[in-house]
Amino acid sequence: MANTTKSTAKTEEEIVPLEQVWDVLQFANSMSRMGIYPGIMTPELINQRLKEISFNPIGATEETLNKALADPKNSEAQLRSYVENLELVSAPFRRILAYMASQLAFDLTYSVTNIKKREDYKSDRYLKDQRIAFDYLDRFDYIPQFKAVTKQLLRNEMYVCSPREEGEKIILQELPLDRCKITAKWDYGFLVAFDFVYFLQPGVDIRLYPKFFRKKFNELWGSDSLAKRTYNPNIPVEARGNSQWVYWVDLPPEVGWVFKFDPSLVTSVPYYASLIPDFINQSVVRNLQKNMNIAAASKMLVGEVPFLKEAKSNVTDMVAMKPDTLGKFLALVKSALADTVKVTAAPLNNMQGISFDADPTMYDEYLRTATSASGVNAPLIYSGKLKANAIESQLSFQSDSLIMEALYPQFDNFLNYHINHKTKSFRFDFAFEGNSYYLDRQNRFDYSMDMFDRGILLPQKIAAARGIKPHTFFRMLEESDGIGFSDMLRNPDFIQQEKMARLQQEQAIELTDETQEDTLEITDKNQEHAEKLQKEQAKAQAKVAKANGIKRPKTPATPAKKGTKGRPRAKDSELSDEGSQTRSDGGNLPRGGKV
Repeated sequence: MANTTKSTAKTEEEIVPLEQVWDVLQFANSMSRMGIYPGIMTPELINQRLKEISFNPIGATEETLNKALADPKNSEAQLRSYVENLELVSAPFRRILAYMASQLAFDLTYSVTNIKKREDYKSDRYLKDQRIAFDYLDRFDYIPQFKAVTKQLLRNEMYVCSPREEGEKIILQELPLDRCKITAKWDYGFLVAFDFVYFLQPGVDIRLYPKFFRKKFNELWGSDSLAKRTYNPNIPVEARGNSQWVYWVDLPPEVGWVFKFDPSLVTSVPYYASLIPDFINQSVVRNLQKNMNIAAASKMLVGEVPFLKEAKSNVTDMVAMKPDTLGKFLALVKSALADTVKVTAAPLNNMQGISFDADPTMYDEYLRTATSASGVNAPLIYSGKLKANAIESQLSFQSDSLIMEALYPQFDNFLNYHINHKTKSFRFDFAFEGNSYYLDRQNRFDYSMDMFDRGILLPQKIAAARGIKPHTFFRMLEESDGIGFSDMLRNPDFIQQEKMARLQQEQAIELTDETQEDTLEITDKNQEHAEKLQKEQAKAQAKVAKANGIKRPKTPATPAKKGTKGRPRAKDSELSDEGSQTRSDGGNLPRGGKV
């Protein structure tokens, strides 16, 4: 029994307090962050590193924000973190980003730039290169991939990625922006250098990145690494992987591709960084609105305590009621009132009730004003009392689409570069078009069908207007032809044919009536114009005759016969050019006229 107690006491002495365990874990985490213990892999560390690649929000104050905006060249990472934090705390700002990121439709068309003769389209060389291009488009789901890039461009203004083609699908692996620096500009955009110290951090597995990174990592830390560390910024693009400075390595475009929201600037400042000052006080205004609503819901019931009518020298306070008695009465009154009504009493004269007016629109107006500062039509983002105007909303959407469609050339360049590096003989030129608004698709489809009615067939434009990938559209047509789909179609039954004939007849009658009405209207206008010219000509001739002393006899107009329709028949000499044309064509016959 004694041995058991002794063993239990010893065990209790060896238990480490929870606070010490937590301190040890925090210390180990801090050491791993500094890279002192590289190579350590745990699910928690890997997950933490993946989060840090694209999401590092930091709350901004007016002081830190103004300082960062005053020095944007040295505050790129800070401004990106402010935008990411604002997306978390402001629902309208989050809606603005989602609204702008959803603008692009990514409808694709292509052409071949080096076709020399028409027969090349049926050659084996062309069909082989076309299969290569279509295979790349099959493996690369460019719509969801590029939409994710667009969202990141709105957040961070720049997106650097490594295209991964090892698996069944081609994906874009995002690289951490704080480890990338723009070092050159070329035909297809920007080029970057990457800091390989990133791979020394715990939780970063270099085997999860393209083989280029593993090869360069071994070269940088190999036995002859110092001899290979030569930096040549003007090295050809194809050989950029051989240029490095200390642990910064220039990445070739097939390893590090750069997308940038504003390609006119090397500095990376988020597009909506200028909107942060308008939203930074949203929490303050929200609290003000809450306090105002609470104050408006509260009331103060103030009662006046009477004074003694006659002053007495032995009484300190001239109040007619003892404080204990007053307190009991006030407690009794309070028990019958709600918590929002405050009861008080004071020995003062002319006391009045106190209440607070509510202003429920303050927060609403603030959000609407801040949203409007983005340039987006506020009713599209923020619902309120004001209803969206249809025409204004359409114009706003088109205006916003123009801003986003300016990104299309960068996505075009991505496909052109990677696909044309795989084809052998022919070069393809890819082009994205359109936005996600239904009217835009309908207009593009109507345009394609209008061209088709004129004998110009553009199958890629038809597919793009319907949101179908071009190679998918061609395969659907081939399948339809291969299975003899047209042979499966049957003529409609007799009843259906009768309905269609009746409908066509009604449409023809409506069209004839509209044509006649248009003809009559045109004829009336021409006749009025002719009469006006005739009167002006007669006045001019009379003025000339009067000046020369010549008297001209008045020629009465031919009276109209009873039972006839239309205007009185004029002489041929009195007809204008339009009237003569109308008479010769018989355009006045529907109104009872004669040729």
